[in-house]
Amino acid sequence: MTTRNLNKTWRDVVFQQYTADHDAEAPFPLRYLINAREWHKDIWIEVPNRIDVRTFRRSVLNFVVSKRGADPVFSDEHISVRPRISQHLSIDTNPPEEDFEQHEAIQDEQEENGS
Repeated sequence: MTTRNLNKTWRDVVFQQYTADHDAEAPFPLRYLINAREWHKDIWIEVPNRIDVRTFRRSVLNFVVSKRGADPVFSDEHISVRPRISQHLSIDTNPPEEDFEQHEAIQDEQEENGS
């Protein structure tokens, strides 16, 4: 008898896709948009330069551990992560750097208003 667990987390999906992109020698930078249940939102993961799969996995896991219960903004020498910010319910096509600027502006406004 064979048993398989077919449930996948967003991390499993990202690890699998990065491995496929790495093996296919996809051009860098790579950007992934995926829904992260921990934060109830979509996040952008950007990999600016080619790194080995093990290093990528370690960076993603460092992000998850360091940002539990906090805003999903993270950057190290291998990856950067930012939430997707959308003003509308339509498909968001903003690149991560524009999302980050919008995110910072919203945070600054909230801090000024004391929320």
